[in-house]
Amino acid sequence: MIKKNNVFIVAEAGNNHEGDFSVAKKLIDKASESGADAIKFQTYDVDNFIDPKLQKSYKKFKKFSLSYEQFYKLSQYCKKKKIIFFSTPFDLKSAIFLNKIQKIFKISSGDNNFTDLIKLISRFNKHLIISSGLLSLNDLKNVYKVVKKIRGKNLKLSFLHCVSSYPTPLDQINLSNISLIKENFNDVNVGFSDHTIGTKAPLYAVLAGASIIEKHFTLDNKFSNFRDHALSLNPKNFKIMVNQIRDAENILGEKRKIALLLERKNLISMRRSAYASRNLKKGQILRRKDIIYLRPGSGLNEEEVRKILGKKIKVELDKSRSIKKRYFK
Repeated sequence: MIKKNNVFIVAEAGNNHEGDFSVAKKLIDKASESGADAIKFQTYDVDNFIDPKLQKSYKKFKKFSLSYEQFYKLSQYCKKKKIIFFSTPFDLKSAIFLNKIQKIFKISSGDNNFTDLIKLISRFNKHLIISSGLLSLNDLKNVYKVVKKIRGKNLKLSFLHCVSSYPTPLDQINLSNISLIKENFNDVNVGFSDHTIGTKAPLYAVLAGASIIEKHFTLDNKFSNFRDHALSLNPKNFKIMVNQIRDAENILGEKRKIALLLERKNLISMRRSAYASRNLKKGQILRRKDIIYLRPGSGLNEEEVRKILGKKIKVELDKSRSIKKRYFK
């Protein structure tokens, strides 16, 4: 499902449905059409998530919430549309519910220090993605230890480099942290959760080694004044991003250094082989100075020449004549 050698692309719908179930289904339709591997939502019981005294936030998230039954229906709809469903839980109760309907979990940057949630999800033994926004490297190491203590060798863990600023300026995303995380956690998949505007950053993240790309996704950037719409990609631009990433995967290829089939037609024309560096007499002993290596490589290579050095020449050889094994005793 999530592999180091294939980029896993997540359309982060989040709360861009704004509590409208039909919009959530349309987001699934468009994410599937755009080529995303998965679509992700956010699931919460607002009373276990936001302090009611923060009236503006509480009312907004209350309005945007979908019921557990609706999320179940969305998970089934994703199966029909052949796209992976998962959702980020923002409370323990929601995590327990989601464990019944999804195979991947994501912990947001806002909760990557919420140890009770990390421990609970770690015990589900499903692939766990954790965003690293707001954390130092040492903080991230502590998160790793919590998961590792519960899961042992069967880690199934991914860390996403993330900058928790909305939107993030391109000159602040520090994609070099992708390699830093890889260097410090060799048994963890590393990806990028993007909050920049546009498609540049995800493409560069893939080139920097990210194997997961999470990008906010909306039906329309002007859907409403809710912040996430403006920093999301609409279906047209999300598809452009997907195509760019798939092209980058093809260009990057695989870590397997061999002479490719398409190169082999040039093996003779571009390689060198042994020729006489001067006129050589019959009965003469072949020395290294008697050899010059020239294109094409249709004759003996260096390894083959070493086996005939010191042998007697059976025939006279003119300068620049290709050297053959049959010329020596």
